[in-house]
Amino acid sequence: MLRFLNKSEKEGLQKRGYMCEHLLCLYSMISDRTALFNEFFPVFINRYGEADVILFGIGKMEGDRLGCVQELVELNINTLNIISPEPIRFKSCVKTRYVDVDYHISMKEFDFELKGGRYSRIRNRLKQVEKMGYQLRTSRDFTLDHIYLLARHMAHHELDVWDYEELLSLERFFNEHDHGFMMEAYRNERLVGFDVIDFFEANEIMVVPLGIYLDAPMLSDFMMYENLKYAKANGYKWIDVGPNCGSEGVRIFKEKWFAEPKHKMYVQTLNIKSLPE
Repeated sequence: MLRFLNKSEKEGLQKRGYMCEHLLCLYSMISDRTALFNEFFPVFINRYGEADVILFGIGKMEGDRLGCVQELVELNINTLNIISPEPIRFKSCVKTRYVDVDYHISMKEFDFELKGGRYSRIRNRLKQVEKMGYQLRTSRDFTLDHIYLLARHMAHHELDVWDYEELLSLERFFNEHDHGFMMEAYRNERLVGFDVIDFFEANEIMVVPLGIYLDAPMLSDFMMYENLKYAKANGYKWIDVGPNCGSEGVRIFKEKWFAEPKHKMYVQTLNIKSLPE
């Protein structure tokens, strides 16, 4: 059964976390209505007839996921985007867009002294990063400088429609919610990149759902190390650094920082109008 949430319930849902924590954070930005199916699966619906459902959860079987999809197609929506740990088969009308993996980094396992041969690449990169002169700041104020970086990012990346909506909702997210912040990188007093940071599962997981950077040398290494240091200093057990988004380069970068595959994700789309009568 689908139950729609009020704002305070929605905030509580975000703070609980649902295995794909970064997705919960992002979809909450763009949805006009948030619901739970059987108090377990989060559903996000926008005013343009599109719904997103995250079918992750402990102890739930295939029938529960199918039941959720069956109820959602009865709503007044055109498209249903499905994120699930397994492929959903519904009247042969679900199209699999891609399969991805969500990556986490364990604070317990990561050696912050960077000793040994397995950390040699990171040590070498960080020595070069020091020469770049990056400075770190944190903020929740979304300015014209952030919008400029966002526009450059969107112009240089091929994104799905829902990715554009998430990015354009960043200012709204910081205005409407009292959690999360931006970890910013400056060079010569110029903003050159920022990560969106949030926290889930009783503050055990620090999540980094978005990184928006200019083409600056080794900026991603600088930001990753600063994220790790912040998580360690503030007692978080894991950093959720998100999926590969279909990029082999992103996968290699995350694994260089000892990110581990945490959850396999099937991203599928169901066009409601194409369903047989």
